[in-house]
Amino acid sequence: MKKIITFIIIFIITINVYCNKVSYKDNLKYAYKEKIVFVPLDTRPVSLQNVEILSNAGGKELLVPPMDTLDYYMKKGNQNMLYEWLKVMVKRPDVSAVVISTNQFLSGGLIASRNYLNNIKYKEGVARLKNIIEMSGNKRIILISIMPQAAPTLYEQDTKYVQNQTNIEYYKMMKNAISNSDEIELNKLKSRMPSNLFNYMYVIASEGLINNEIASSLKSNVILTIGLDDTTMKSMLNYAYNDLKNGIKKYKNIYMLHGADEISMLAIARLINEENNFSPAYKIAFEKKEDENMYLPYEGGTIKEITVEKIDYIGGKASDDAKNIVYIHSHIDNKIGIKSAIDKYKNNGQNFGIADVAYTNGGDQNLVQDIIRNNLLKNIDAYSGWNTPSNSIGTVIAELSIKSNIDRIKDKKISIERYKDYYAFTFIRYADDYVYQRIVRNEMQNWAKSNGENPDNLKNINEADTVLKEKMRQYLDKLVKGYDDNDILKINSIEVQYPWRRMFEVEVEPKY
Repeated sequence: MKKIITFIIIFIITINVYCNKVSYKDNLKYAYKEKIVFVPLDTRPVSLQNVEILSNAGGKELLVPPMDTLDYYMKKGNQNMLYEWLKVMVKRPDVSAVVISTNQFLSGGLIASRNYLNNIKYKEGVARLKNIIEMSGNKRIILISIMPQAAPTLYEQDTKYVQNQTNIEYYKMMKNAISNSDEIELNKLKSRMPSNLFNYMYVIASEGLINNEIASSLKSNVILTIGLDDTTMKSMLNYAYNDLKNGIKKYKNIYMLHGADEISMLAIARLINEENNFSPAYKIAFEKKEDENMYLPYEGGTIKEITVEKIDYIGGKASDDAKNIVYIHSHIDNKIGIKSAIDKYKNNGQNFGIADVAYTNGGDQNLVQDIIRNNLLKNIDAYSGWNTPSNSIGTVIAELSIKSNIDRIKDKKISIERYKDYYAFTFIRYADDYVYQRIVRNEMQNWAKSNGENPDNLKNINEADTVLKEKMRQYLDKLVKGYDDNDILKINSIEVQYPWRRMFEVEVEPKY
């Protein structure tokens, strides 16, 4: 009976694929474009919707797996269904590149990859992945593998999961036991270690082994991009990351980056730059000279290190005489003021982007209010205050890369269509990173607590969505008014909802 059900599921997927019904929102407006097969890290807007809009702005349509093959919050994706879908899609003649999240493909999503039970059969999954690579022929392929944090707080990473002699020894024994499929040794370790420590060590050790296995057999048309999830300098996750870096340095076509959520956007920007034989130039502007050596929360590197590695990844270059300015806003008490910064750096037609890293998990309210109050939205070409510093910096670099490519288009009709998508993306960043993350999220969490709801496990999501729309409305109306001077993007309405049954993020969809 089980075999019959499996056959029926695979048959339905195949029929859907051949009928060219792709998920998320298959807009016929982009049907003429060469396409990119895209398997997202997870189904959060930052990993899927945002990547799709930025890709559209760059002139590429994403082919995304049916939603029932992907994860949904705590529910892992269906790897068997995903594998069957990919076997068909990577052979399509209108596909120019393939981008695959190994966390989704092997474990069922980012959250799922933080549970060791979803990594036990990784060797079988890696073999399947290699098969997909072979079936893709000579198409450009980018594999994105995130070393996940399996600890919910930075405090735990610096205490329970800190680099000390005991934990390092556990890690080495775990890595050896997993590599040799030594169940006896694994059971011994499981009996000796607290369950949460066992899970943590298994996850970081197995992720290292997964990436080493993939790295050792890369074809010339394949790039492996390894991202480092939220961490601290002293955590065992950072130790495992550096251990992996040392183990694979002899291999080619490998990039190791800090961050996670932004890497898919960077990968799309890289593919577009390669296709256009284009290398965007960036000037990194710090509020204070000493900021370049600053370590910020959730990061395992300095601001400058993080910024330079992402510019290099997309095929760009850092230069004092550059078209793109990446302005790193890292001080809530900055006395210069954003208008003065714009006047200083954007004086000869440059693109000006703000990486708002003064806070984590949201933009600086004073900064954005200053931007809106002084009617400066039209002077700012990219913005992000999403989540961690790596996320924000990487998003702005990807934005400016896409903007630079659009700026080079001579066909006005095409460039206007691309700019519409591009400015819609920037609108979403302000709406999510500033309006929701900095203002409305606290209001919504208070509403949840007063109504017996758990902000991390919403029972009545429809009611939460209704309240969310009401609380967001006044701020979004003001934000839309700030775009009145934009001759290209005219927003008619805005849909807002929670994409998952939690209040960490929102999905903002401007209609234009």
